[in-house]
Amino acid sequence: MLHHKGLKKANVLVTEGYQVGTRVNEPSLILDANQLAIEYRFYADSRPEKIDWKLLNHDQAMKDIYSIHKIIKKLYKNRWCATGISKGGTTCILYQLSYPKMLDATISYVGPFPNAQEDKRTITHYTSKIGTEECRKKIKDFQIQILNNRKDLILELDSLAYNENTSFPIGVNKVIDYAAAEYPFSFWQWGFSCDEIPQNGSSAEEIFNHVEEIVDFNYYDEKQCAQFLPAYYQFMTEYGYYGFDTTGISHLLSHKNLTNLTFCPKDAALHYDGTYMKEMTRKAERKIKNTILIYGENDTWTACALEPRKTANVLKYVKSGGGHRTRIRNLNSNEKNQIYSSLQKWMKVKTVAL
Repeated sequence: MLHHKGLKKANVLVTEGYQVGTRVNEPSLILDANQLAIEYRFYADSRPEKIDWKLLNHDQAMKDIYSIHKIIKKLYKNRWCATGISKGGTTCILYQLSYPKMLDATISYVGPFPNAQEDKRTITHYTSKIGTEECRKKIKDFQIQILNNRKDLILELDSLAYNENTSFPIGVNKVIDYAAAEYPFSFWQWGFSCDEIPQNGSSAEEIFNHVEEIVDFNYYDEKQCAQFLPAYYQFMTEYGYYGFDTTGISHLLSHKNLTNLTFCPKDAALHYDGTYMKEMTRKAERKIKNTILIYGENDTWTACALEPRKTANVLKYVKSGGGHRTRIRNLNSNEKNQIYSSLQKWMKVKTVAL
């Protein structure tokens, strides 16, 4: 997806982690730049009719990006800044490490570098590092409310499925289990506050609507499950992901041993090999340059943030109280000005303040 501003303008490469988007991203606005967004392999229109799953890996994806980028660069010859959000934020760092001569700057938003199939740092993050004891108890109490209202919530799910002409491949009982287990991860990821959690004794409708807002029950419907098969395959075989803390709720689950392997393709070998990600994490923390890293303090994925060595050409910002939607526009004036100044230096253009 190309947004053209002019051949004499700077250029922004958006490395998507999933399907390509149509929005103009912050770096393109700041740099008044052309924007080229590249879809990650095996998503949406880049998905072959039959997937050879072993070809879905970061190394192949970097080669995809490079093969497109090098052609476009022949026409758009000015400086290039790579950027991406979440898995795309990881991807732009991996691309810089794989093809350093192709870029002049990189802006990674909330890009995690997990170190295991189920990275335990995420659970430590939301059980002991963020929020207050009172808030964490309120979250646990609400998880219990979800499970104690299973029968009424299943009726709500059945109604949702009927109204939207969809179904839940894992079954509605499992949907309730997974939604309850997922709740604390998503709560902190998306930046909700504890005063938004329904009180004990809330109606099934109130509970359902709150879970729908934070976790989104459609995440488990047939369309979303099919759409995210490539994501789960890569999460659970190479990229890494997270698991669930069922402390205090396990006795209420209808299915034990909840795992995101449930959402992986059934026709794929699911052996996890973290060698690539561990090596790239090590390289990133020593070798990235002309790079801006943006994270939100509360975001569960910040538990897997890069910890680069301190140099003048690597800037890392962690927004106090921020979630997974943290962007440059959310930072304070001094931080924004540091970013603008660095981009002017690296990209050799004037910047536009957000």
